[in-house]
Amino acid sequence: ASEGENNAGLYRLGPDLQYEKILDYDFRVSNCICFPADGRTIYFCDTPTRKVYAFDYPVETGGKLSNRRLVWTVPPNLPGGPDGAQVDSDGYLWIALTGAGRVVRVDPSRGSVDMVVHLPVKSPTSCTFGGPDLDTLFITTRGPDGGGLYQVKLPYGIRGLPEPEFSVPVGGSNGMSASQPAPASFRPSSHGTFH
Repeated sequence: ASEGENNAGLYRLGPDLQYEKILDYDFRVSNCICFPADGRTIYFCDTPTRKVYAFDYPVETGGKLSNRRLVWTVPPNLPGGPDGAQVDSDGYLWIALTGAGRVVRVDPSRGSVDMVVHLPVKSPTSCTFGGPDLDTLFITTRGPDGGGLYQVKLPYGIRGLPEPEFSVPVGGSNGMSASQPAPASFRPSSHGTFH
C-alpha cells in the first residue's frame, strides 16, 4: 500500500437530501463502488490497498455498512490498482485496473478472474454497460497515453445492469420536484480486445 493518511469517509445521500456516514473507518481513495441487482450488497475499494471488499448494504433500515468481506486482491505482479467498477447481470464484478491496462471480470463468490479485457493504454479509469441490450462495455481512460473512450462487445449472454437512479420524492419536504434523467449517448472512439 502507498503512504498516505486515511482521512476520507463514505457517505450516503438520502431522498431527504440529508447525508450520513455509512462506513465505520476512514480510508484514502474510494473506488469500485457498485451494487448487484438486489441492491443488498455494496462493493468498495480503498485503491492504495489494492483490495476489493463487499459489505451488506442496509436497504430498508439505513445505517452503517456491515459484514465486510474480502472479494479480491490485485495480484502482486500487476501494477496499479482498482478504479471504477460495475456489476453484470450474473453478479460478476468488472473492475478497471488503472496502471495495469486492463479491465477484469471477477467472480465475487470465489475471488477469481474469469475474463480480461486488454487495452492499448495503461490507465483505464472506469467501465459501464451500454447499448440497447446492455451487452457493450464502455471503458474510460486517462492520460498520458489514454484520455479516450473504448467499447467492447461482450461475449454472448453477458449483459450489464441498468444504472440505478437517485430520486427525490415529488413535493417532498425539501421543496424539490422530481425530474426526468437526461438521455445519454455514447460515441466510442476505439475498441479494446478480449483475452
